[in-house]
Amino acid sequence: MSLLERLKRLLGRARRGGGSEMISCEQALSAVYEYLDGELEAGPREQVEAHFDVCARCYPHLRLEESFRIALRGASGSVQSPPGLRERVMDLIARSEEG
Repeated sequence: MSLLERLKRLLGRARRGGGSEMISCEQALSAVYEYLDGELEAGPREQVEAHFDVCARCYPHLRLEESFRIALRGASGSVQSPPGLRERVMDLIARSEEG
């Protein structure tokens, strides 16, 4: 999202009253994966967005995670997992469920 888009969104929130109190950096960063996966409901999603829109400390983390996901999606067709990896992972999952 460009700086201009972020500013427009912030101004829109300010005109509407801004909603609830700003969440902490810890809360925003702990929800970054759910946010990127689209798993947050409207209220929490808006709080996380509002935090990333104004926090110079957390915004780069969000951009890094977004960039990493984009790069991973682009490389997924060209990367081969080692032989037997799926079986080892499934075995580890089964063992962790047993104990």
